[in-house]
Amino acid sequence: MKLLKQTTFIISVLFLLSSFTKIEDKSYVGKWKGEDKGDIGFLILSKEGYATFEFEGQAMGGKSYNHKGIEASMKYIVNTSSKPYAIDFIITNLSNDEELGRLIGIIEMNDKSTMKMALTFGGGSERPSDFSQDAITFNRFKE
Repeated sequence: MKLLKQTTFIISVLFLLSSFTKIEDKSYVGKWKGEDKGDIGFLILSKEGYATFEFEGQAMGGKSYNHKGIEASMKYIVNTSSKPYAIDFIITNLSNDEELGRLIGIIEMNDKSTMKMALTFGGGSERPSDFSQDAITFNRFKE
């Protein structure tokens, strides 16, 4: 009887603890290869929250890079509670932590090795609602 009470107590505690654990999808983290209008580029989403775009050997973003003469960083935030996921790329001035710009978009994980993305370029303030315009499909890149 005592063993049954102890077992029931342990199972109850484990159940309560596991119900508060939030498991977030991080399948978007990694290096991605995409093609846009014939140009091939890469997107790196680090587990630390930094984003880097690479085109023709030039890198923009990451922990530190030159953004129009200013030492900046580019981070990303993904909201996995929306479908498709919302993603923001945030450029920040490293000297004063001021936000210099933001690209907003959406991503959808087709599977663990394919991701679709649509971004608002040109200063638009509306997040895309679907992938009908300017969507890019990225494939996980393995070096």
